[in-house]
Amino acid sequence: MNLEKERFFTTPAPLWPISGARIIIGILWLYSLRWKLPFDFIPLDSETLGLRNWMQLMVDNPSFQFYAEFVEFVVLPNFLLFAWLIFLGELFVGLSLLTGTLTRLGSFFGLVMSLNLGIGLLEVPGEWPWSYAMLAMWHGVFLITAAGRVLGFDARLRQRVFPPWWVRLFT
Repeated sequence: MNLEKERFFTTPAPLWPISGARIIIGILWLYSLRWKLPFDFIPLDSETLGLRNWMQLMVDNPSFQFYAEFVEFVVLPNFLLFAWLIFLGELFVGLSLLTGTLTRLGSFFGLVMSLNLGIGLLEVPGEWPWSYAMLAMWHGVFLITAAGRVLGFDARLRQRVFPPWWVRLFT
């Protein structure tokens, strides 16, 4: 099999499948907000574990001791602050990916949050850590392909003759 290096790196691929995946992952982030709603960040149904419970699982089942101590001694005592940061971060990532607006910025934050989830929940019984690896992988793909330029508002943001530096960087 001849890979033909030049064609391998220069042949364009259609971006609509990646944009479709971007939209689905955006919906996933928004759907995950249902069990950590402000103002108390307790799920609407009593059968679902809430955000504080998941954070406690990170402490009780540490994959890295330094991370468990950070969650136990910094995050949990300041739960409302971190709950708001998590809620707003996931809302931003979800809306960014769903609409294709500032997709590279949303993908970067989604990548960081996916890695954080993977590190924190790696040893929790019943969790499948590969799901966080795949989520991080998708965010990496969206980041390097600028997936918001197809089926997204990033294309409109870039239509200016000389878009500002931040538009070129984050779209």
